Amino acid sequence: MTQKKGTTLLLILSVTLLFLASFVVTTVRAPAGPSYTLGASPTVLNEEEGNVIITFTITGGTANTAYTFRFTVTKPGGAGQAYVDESFSTDATGGYTQALTYPNNTQTWNPITGTVRTDLPGNYTVTVVETAPKSVTTGFPSATFRVTSVLNVRLIVPTQGSTIQRETTAYFTATVNDVNGQPVKDAHVSVSLPTGGQLALTPTTPSGTYSGSYRVQRSDSLGLWNISATAYSPAPSTTNNSGNYSVQVTVSPSLLVVSSLSTYNQYGTPTGDFSPGNTLYASFTVGYPTGGYLTTGSFTAHVEDPSGTSTMTLSSIYDPTRNLFYTPSGFQVSTSDAAGSWELVFPAQSLSDSYGNTGPTATITYRFVIHQQQNQVVISPFYYVIAAVAIGGSLGTTVFLKRFNSTTGPFDDLFKLTGGEMQPPTTLMVVSDSGAGSTTMALQLLYRDLSRGKFCGLLSYDAFPAEVSRKMRDMGWDIAEYLKTGQLNILDCYSALAGVEGSLIRDPTDFTEVSIQVTRMIESAKGPMTILFDSVTPIFNAATAKDCINFLQVLGAKIKNAAGIFIFTATKGSIPEEARSKIEAMADGVIELNMIKRANSLRRTLQVKKMVGRQTSTFETGFEIVQGKGIFIRKQRVPIGLFRS
Repeated sequence: MTQKKGTTLLLILSVTLLFLASFVVTTVRAPAGPSYTLGASPTVLNEEEGNVIITFTITGGTANTAYTFRFTVTKPGGAGQAYVDESFSTDATGGYTQALTYPNNTQTWNPITGTVRTDLPGNYTVTVVETAPKSVTTGFPSATFRVTSVLNVRLIVPTQGSTIQRETTAYFTATVNDVNGQPVKDAHVSVSLPTGGQLALTPTTPSGTYSGSYRVQRSDSLGLWNISATAYSPAPSTTNNSGNYSVQVTVSPSLLVVSSLSTYNQYGTPTGDFSPGNTLYASFTVGYPTGGYLTTGSFTAHVEDPSGTSTMTLSSIYDPTRNLFYTPSGFQVSTSDAAGSWELVFPAQSLSDSYGNTGPTATITYRFVIHQQQNQVVISPFYYVIAAVAIGGSLGTTVFLKRFNSTTGPFDDLFKLTGGEMQPPTTLMVVSDSGAGSTTMALQLLYRDLSRGKFCGLLSYDAFPAEVSRKMRDMGWDIAEYLKTGQLNILDCYSALAGVEGSLIRDPTDFTEVSIQVTRMIESAKGPMTILFDSVTPIFNAATAKDCINFLQVLGAKIKNAAGIFIFTATKGSIPEEARSKIEAMADGVIELNMIKRANSLRRTLQVKKMVGRQTSTFETGFEIVQGKGIFIRKQRVPIGLFRS
């Protein structure tokens, strides 16, 4: 009996343990609650600049159930707070993503305090709570974004440490980006000027770029110029977005240029030839490369003998009636002065004005000749003939002289007609009848400067470069060595006109490209250049007169600004008269060549129509072109007026 009871109790205990074990295995825990994420993008933005996108995601919620959440944005330091309620239904997985924006949202934000704007710099906090169906208020994420007022400004041009010369144009290019690197296209941008003022820059392309220019005045302060570029956003008026950027450049003096230098004798006659008893006087102008002349001050020129020894210094004063400086004391030639080629010299950097501008960049020289009487006087048989004819009567003498009195002189006699040598910076126009020799004269002027060691350039619009070289060689001017050393550069514009493919200048009427090439030519030269444009006639046949005139003005200013000489040729009749008048007015000097038909022959003449600041000869003068030698100027052996009296 007892054994039976024990067996029963054991059986009951085993069943109980088996039941308990079965309960633990089948227990199902309550499902976990939903998960949330909250984010803000961008994380940083400028004041009042666009919206922040707030992204909220729920996962693991009740499937296909409507939820309502309250989103609250709190400004820095609690300066303002606003909320918006967003309702949506989860999908079959219990998830959903909702995007809303601040401050502009489809559902309007409701201000609790302050304003609904990104108008304060600092950190903004975004919070979210569930208001339905459970109204759970804990365990929700938060997000932040920051508002700043910093604009990123960069001054691209000019660059740090560059030098800007007075009376040249300073160009400015600035970029403005927001804190996220996006271009700001509606900013107000300005740069500081040497005078202390501000220059407003204007928007340009690409977006976020601003540009402007300022012509540095000859009186602006020399030395360091701290250029500060400042930008701020224009609207709304409460926006504080701003930024600045600075570079330092150096303002250098403007270049003073001696021009219109000439000599004359005690009778006021322009001449470069002097004998004992003659007094040499000099006149000249002092100006700036871009225009304008000095009217005050006193400048000195050195008189140097053929050995290069300075024998005297001539001081000048300004003559307002002639708009030039002249030397009132003069240099009197004596019998002890050496015969030969003398020079008036302005040493480099020997001139200055009241603002500290200096010049010239290189020594300026002007050549004149002193003649001394020889021990033996040789009289040409020609003058015996004159004397004999003179005895026979004045009428016969005049007829004889008109026919036989003419002789030729060297090409340099041209400068007796122009009132002296061509002095930089200057622009010379050589205009002629067809075949009268404008190209020959211009090429001889160019070769003359080449032979003196000056850097030169040729814009060839009228012939292939090889043809130009051949023509010059035929005249006795071989330029091969100058081309090899780079002292002479030829810009071939004719090949494109002739339809030759592959030339450097694809379109000779693309004046911007030609201007760029001329700039490179000037920059590569080791000193001021003489640049010849031969001939301007083709561009007037291919482009509008207005564009052509503007192109010539730009080239002239560019070359003169570099203290050079700009020569251009033109053919009469091939340019509209109005355009010709305008380019003649633009030039500092104009020489006109003519072909005159007499009996069965053609005669070439030249006339100096204009030479700014010079006393010139306005009479028509004959000249000849001699193959292998160049141009010779015709002159009278004996003045006919001597016998008329």
